[in-house]
Amino acid sequence: MKKSYIEKQKRTNPLVHIFLILVTAFQIFPLIMLFLNSMRTDKEIKNFPLGLPSSFNFSNYIETWQKGGYTSAFISSFSIGITCVLIILIFGGLASYALSKLYVPFKNFFLGYFTLGMSIPGFLFITPNYTVFTKLGIVNTRLSMIIIYSAIFLSFNLLLLRTYLIGIPKELEEAGKIDGCGEVSVVWHVTMPIARPIFSTVALLVFVQCWNEFLWANTYLSTDNVRTVSTRFYKFVSQYSMDLASVFTAGAIAIGPIIILYVALQKKFIEGMTSGAVKG
Repeated sequence: MKKSYIEKQKRTNPLVHIFLILVTAFQIFPLIMLFLNSMRTDKEIKNFPLGLPSSFNFSNYIETWQKGGYTSAFISSFSIGITCVLIILIFGGLASYALSKLYVPFKNFFLGYFTLGMSIPGFLFITPNYTVFTKLGIVNTRLSMIIIYSAIFLSFNLLLLRTYLIGIPKELEEAGKIDGCGEVSVVWHVTMPIARPIFSTVALLVFVQCWNEFLWANTYLSTDNVRTVSTRFYKFVSQYSMDLASVFTAGAIAIGPIIILYVALQKKFIEGMTSGAVKG
């Protein structure tokens, strides 16, 4: 009976496959057209927006990169994103381990505090934060974005890490302590290898959030040398809105690194999200 149940579960209705293929095609088609149009001329796009390029014109990327000043934008986005990832992985990881594995006074208070932090819209603090940062002299700097993004994205990712860590059996950590490992050694040699998928997932989520965020960056960063990719793209489109080839190319430049990063880490991302869901 158990075998027949498993066999039924393995059988999938062909309509489900067709539906999933249609949904995937619906989502991928805009990306395909974005990259195809980025290699066409402006005249070709305006004559037939959904056509194929007559020749692959990579000069659009060089021209758009130079006109948009994307070198400094990529430096800003990568430096802000990587720094925020490190901050959240280190401090969020340590806090989530403490809240899931150790005795912490007022643990429920801290859990409620971080949960409350996710429920309050961040844009409510734009004006007071701007006032404070102006007095500190860090407005229009990458440091201001690092502080803001780390604070905004910490709560959710800390609780996501905690959910995964709770599912790691205590027996494994106790076995490490029996073998003579201290608390730090247990974390590094026992917990971390098991929790690597969720840490990879959090790193990807944080970096993508930092890369795509626009409201705070557009408010706090006003000079071109510190603008992020999202704000540079917005400014570029407003300046060259009539040149569709450049607009599509700018869009491809903006989302290209995220697509590459996700393709490279998709297995870890899916493993971390699904394992965390099961363990929670």
